[in-house]
Amino acid sequence: MTGSGYAAGERFDAWLSDCTERPVFVGYSGGVDSQLVLHELCSRLPPGDVIALHINHGLSPQADDWQAHCAQYCAALGCGFEAHSVAVSAQGEGLEAAARQARYRIFLSRVPPGHSLWLGHHLDDQLETFMLRLLRGSGLTGLSAMSDQTSRQQRLMLRPLLTTSRVSIENRARQLGLHWITDDSNSDVRFDRNFLREQVLPLIATRWPQYRQTLSRSLGHLDQAAREQQRQLDLELEHRLAHDGALKAVQLDDWSAEQVQALIHRWLYRQNVRSPSEAALQRIVREVVNARVDAQPEVALGDGSVRRFRTALYWVPNPVEPSDSPCAVSEDWQHWPGIGWLRLRRAADEPGRLRGEPAGWRWQLRQGGESLWPAGRSARRDLKRLLQEYRLPPWQRDRVPLLFSGDQLIAVANLAVDLAWQADSGEPGWVVDWQSSKPTGPSRHDNGDD
Repeated sequence: MTGSGYAAGERFDAWLSDCTERPVFVGYSGGVDSQLVLHELCSRLPPGDVIALHINHGLSPQADDWQAHCAQYCAALGCGFEAHSVAVSAQGEGLEAAARQARYRIFLSRVPPGHSLWLGHHLDDQLETFMLRLLRGSGLTGLSAMSDQTSRQQRLMLRPLLTTSRVSIENRARQLGLHWITDDSNSDVRFDRNFLREQVLPLIATRWPQYRQTLSRSLGHLDQAAREQQRQLDLELEHRLAHDGALKAVQLDDWSAEQVQALIHRWLYRQNVRSPSEAALQRIVREVVNARVDAQPEVALGDGSVRRFRTALYWVPNPVEPSDSPCAVSEDWQHWPGIGWLRLRRAADEPGRLRGEPAGWRWQLRQGGESLWPAGRSARRDLKRLLQEYRLPPWQRDRVPLLFSGDQLIAVANLAVDLAWQADSGEPGWVVDWQSSKPTGPSRHDNGDD
């Protein structure tokens, strides 16, 4: 479809038949596009199966009035409504980018895995984004089109209006008698997107009236080329990804800077990190990949940073302040915020088993001065040196869960067991499991929230 008319109804019908998890969620600003998406969903589902998520950025004097309008409309529809206020700073990549990041943080926190989030992006949004990225010198991945269906951290992001023009959306909304919010700041040409929308693209339309269709075809070609590049990069990543998600940044001498940037971009995408700018990718290559071998470089990026340890790159989320340690006697996965997921598991023949019963055992973090005699070693070792020998990245060493019995250190996470506490051959015991992210395997219970 070229956007000349409104034909999105079939998309709503087809996609809803595939989205079986309820409720469905809508990113709802109250503008004409999200107003139409919300109306279409509520006309097809019981209103209780739809939840509108409204993000109040607080950037306009009318922000609270818009929130009240959205709440009233949802009450009239009978659908769910949630309003979330966020603080937006213009530092970094600018106000628009900061607002977008804030929105998606809320979306990902409120939409459960496996559920869908419906967004109002349309054809004009697509073309404006393409023009902005073109003028900023973006590469192939940046220039390719938004997808109408994407998955982000196990949430399905759906854009049913992506091939529909703004004019067609407004015409459809008027036919339905909808009332929507008009943000006066959308005409403020101090913002790049507004300048394109209000002055540049209308001028282009006077000379090339079919520019939307023409640019849409170009986007299709770019998207096809980007998919092929992504396929090649995914094949490369299969050889370079470590078990913990780190990227092995070796044997890159024959790669151009652009190729390395594309590899890092794809790696970060697979780590569920928001797409970095061209400038950020250049900094990562210059300051992290090309840093001295003995350096510990770091480039901040959104909610975390890209770091290097030895020859590998790591995506490191901003640390959460550790909470009180969980109980050590549970065989179920337990969440220790800031540390990860832990459990003690009975085992009959796995290596690294602990003898005894865990009734008096407890978790603790490093205090300094700890030591133990690792099973299989010839002498007692201090913990600081031991963690270096195990090649644990420096930022993880103060967040390793330590298992104590009384005042004695008996195990260092799933890395080492004290010789005196190692189960004998054939003797059942306990194995420590430790993961940084929430386990997906079977367990009797999952305690805590991710």
